[in-house]
Amino acid sequence: MRIPLDYYRILGVPTKATTAQITQAYRDRVAQLPRREHSDLAIQARTNIIEQSYQVLSQPEKRAVYDNEFLNETYQLESQSRLRLPFQSSETEAAEEAETHSPAIAIEQIDFLGGILLLLELGEYELVLKLVPPYLKAKSNLVKQDLFGSAEVVKTELILCLALAYLELSREQWQQGRYEAAADSGLTGQKLLIDAGIFPSLRGEIQGDLDRLRPYQALELLSQPESETESRKKGLQLLQVMLDARGGIDGAGEDQSGLSMDDFLRFIQQLRSYLTVKEQQDLFIAESQRPSAVSTYLAVYALLAGGFSSRQPEFIVRAKEKLLRLGKRQDVHLEQAICALLLGQTEEANQALALSQEYEAIAYIRENSQDAPDLLPGLCLYGEKWLKTEVFSHFRDLNSESVSLTEYFADEQVQQYLEKLPADGNSKDWSIVSNESAKPAEQTRIEPVTDLPVSRPARMSRLGEAAKQAATASPATPTKSTPTARPSAAPIAPRTTAKSPTTAATKSPTKAKSKKRKSSKRKPFPFKGIAILVGALIALILIIRAIASLGGGNTIPDPLQISLTEEPPIPIPVIEESAEVVPEEIPEGEFNEAIAEQLVQKWLDSKALAFSESHDTSGLQEILAEPLLSRWVNGARDVEAAGNYREYQHELTISNVEFDPENPDEATVVAEVTEIAQYYLPGGELDAGRSYDSALTVRYGLVRQNEQWFIQSSAVL
Repeated sequence: MRIPLDYYRILGVPTKATTAQITQAYRDRVAQLPRREHSDLAIQARTNIIEQSYQVLSQPEKRAVYDNEFLNETYQLESQSRLRLPFQSSETEAAEEAETHSPAIAIEQIDFLGGILLLLELGEYELVLKLVPPYLKAKSNLVKQDLFGSAEVVKTELILCLALAYLELSREQWQQGRYEAAADSGLTGQKLLIDAGIFPSLRGEIQGDLDRLRPYQALELLSQPESETESRKKGLQLLQVMLDARGGIDGAGEDQSGLSMDDFLRFIQQLRSYLTVKEQQDLFIAESQRPSAVSTYLAVYALLAGGFSSRQPEFIVRAKEKLLRLGKRQDVHLEQAICALLLGQTEEANQALALSQEYEAIAYIRENSQDAPDLLPGLCLYGEKWLKTEVFSHFRDLNSESVSLTEYFADEQVQQYLEKLPADGNSKDWSIVSNESAKPAEQTRIEPVTDLPVSRPARMSRLGEAAKQAATASPATPTKSTPTARPSAAPIAPRTTAKSPTTAATKSPTKAKSKKRKSSKRKPFPFKGIAILVGALIALILIIRAIASLGGGNTIPDPLQISLTEEPPIPIPVIEESAEVVPEEIPEGEFNEAIAEQLVQKWLDSKALAFSESHDTSGLQEILAEPLLSRWVNGARDVEAAGNYREYQHELTISNVEFDPENPDEATVVAEVTEIAQYYLPGGELDAGRSYDSALTVRYGLVRQNEQWFIQSSAVL
């Protein structure tokens, strides 16, 4: 039988390789064993084909005959490809034609399993998926007859090869950004193994990939047009599975996705831009019942957006109620002031402004309320811009909508509802909130402007006039507290409160740059207004900064332009030409802290070089062992293929070394690593949104091979 391979490719050598190179490549290929799940029959068949390749290419006479046949086949394929006119066959037919005329070698039927293994190793996954199923359907004597002494072994091996082909194809599709297709491929391979009841460890490996793929899959599905209802419904279901496993957005559960709490919050922030107002209301209002403070604040955004856009103030009343509960622990007075404004409760709006610690925002409001009897004009101007840049930009069905307080207050439905509300609202609740919240310093408090007793119609008239004044007035010179759109990739920093003096940003929509963290503790995830404090009680600062949509906030950002992790999502094996690595001289004596620091520092330096503009991965081979080596080599190549690069700065402190003299070839090192990464896009433009400064505690697993230490595993603690 013939199989679409050639001897040069099997040995991994060029057509002009010397006999010495062919001999060395043959030895390397024989020494490289496939996965341990493969049967001895398949491994022996693979060895037979490698031996056959060596026998032909190592003998000049046989090689000359083969080269003549090989080159003729290649020439015929190229000639037919050039001569075929566009109308003569479809793309599918062209691909089948190319496959039919691909160089092939003759092998014994008994070595078919070995040929399939080699196709797997060479990345021909789709070809494996085409060649194997006919044999499983008993269309060949390979399975019908007991050629090897056990037809069941052959069948099991074929199922294994199919499952591995689906697994590796899934990983390729993942790297290509085809997340739904990757999930389908992984599930198909897993089902083959489950139906056959074989290889539970491999099934677990596939499930692990599917779990880590789930966030990407959900984003891809939810980024589909609203007309794709089934895809979007599936995306929401995947999201709900993750939320249930974690115990909510800010829960401590494990969903096996590999996302830390910070990463998951970043994922939710990215995902919000693909959800409608109704979808976010349903999702976050339900999640807030866990209870979840983060979900409660996201529900406030959804209620405000829905209430203002659909002219239904009852949603704003619900948002106000949720803010009152949150206000007992955090400074949300500015949002409360905007809610009160939208409900026509000007006394409450002024009282909330008096309690707010967002001094820059208040200064902007006061500056735009000059010559007015109160702060209503400035609050209207600020609130209008805030709704546009901070609220509407996070909803796919509102990000291109305009915001006009004048139109809102002029709406008859709004006026009828507001007429029924009490003029003073729930002022006693503000007092309770102010007593339990951090108050501003007495000398910097903004005294409330007390409204004169006026009737409800007069109050509505004043609101309309203030809104018109804000709409027509020229804003004062913008300061960094002015609500403005922000690039979608920019990090979202927590806001400043009296209880968090180290936070450099304020509640204002445009923030000052955060100061670099100098402590060795891990920097909290920069999700606007959300700071996570781990202890007996989790206190969360609940303000989320706007991420402006690309194109000036008028379109949804391109989907999936995020990096959930700083590492490649999955380790994909690579086939590399064997390279002789010269081991470094190992210090004499037992493994100690000095050796540990030298090795970890070498790893950090090699990583920085691999992801730098030069993309030099040679250092990785001298410090990493499998499976870590393939993982990082592939990651560096992906970055290079995208035209990006990174610059790293590291600080290292070894905190613990575990070494057992009775097991001298293994060691464990725990290190405190401060990593500053600067991401650069093609052309050398800095990507601030993906750049970071993190302090991590990492456990490294080391192994000694051929008198040289390598890092075999790593895990962030």
